[in-house]
Amino acid sequence: MGLIRKTMMVGTMGAVRGSSKKQRVAKAQLKELRVQTRLQKTQLEQQKQARHAPPAAPPPGWYPSPTQPGSTQWWDGAQWTPSYAPAQ
Repeated sequence: MGLIRKTMMVGTMGAVRGSSKKQRVAKAQLKELRVQTRLQKTQLEQQKQARHAPPAAPPPGWYPSPTQPGSTQWWDGAQWTPSYAPAQ
């Protein structure tokens, strides 16, 4: 900081800024860069979560039974029920 600027800043009790226009512009650009970086990190994190999302379960319905060959079992969309039917 220049001696004249510092003297003016002290003499006016801070009414005159201590930093130059170039410094203020650089500081504003750095702040904007930080905001953009934060947004990019958030977007990348959301993309990672979307890629690692568990696959959707099949819809409810009758499916070949995993435990009783030759029969079908009702899948309620989340788990197998105790209902069986002969395979068609």
